[in-house]
Amino acid sequence: MSLESETGTLVINQFTLGPAGEMTLPRPGVYEGHAWWDGRQATADYYNQCGHRRATEQWDSRQLRQAWRQCPVQERYVLDLWYVREPDPVDDEDL
Repeated sequence: MSLESETGTLVINQFTLGPAGEMTLPRPGVYEGHAWWDGRQATADYYNQCGHRRATEQWDSRQLRQAWRQCPVQERYVLDLWYVREPDPVDDEDL
């Protein structure tokens, strides 16, 4: 995998609930590396089960968020990154 960060911060997102957290990189730049995880399938199965229950039991958003917070399994992601180079400069016209 390859990623580029101008700020030196990597934001980790969830499926639909927004950022799960963030990680401070040693410095801004381009990084390459490997990622792997545990518990992904079990978490996806629970996510799908909650979606099914939301439809069949008429759950509202609050009930869905509560069930998701009580997920019985935990995903664990591991990032093995190494610094490659400085980030590309951003042209103000691209903003």
